[in-house]
Amino acid sequence: MMDKEIKGISCDVKNCKYHDKANNCMAGHINVGNSSATSVTDTKCETFECNDGCGCR
Repeated sequence: MMDKEIKGISCDVKNCKYHDKANNCMAGHINVGNSSATSVTDTKCETFECNDGCGCR
């Protein structure tokens, strides 16, 4: 499930399975979209997956 911490990436999404308690991303790599974004609100982490027991599935 967990790969390794991505240095320099801070994650506040506590219901993501790659989030750790120190707000690090442990996915090993991330994909960020939307390819036609024109502002920060148009972007998203496409690597997000619900963690077990979060109820977001």
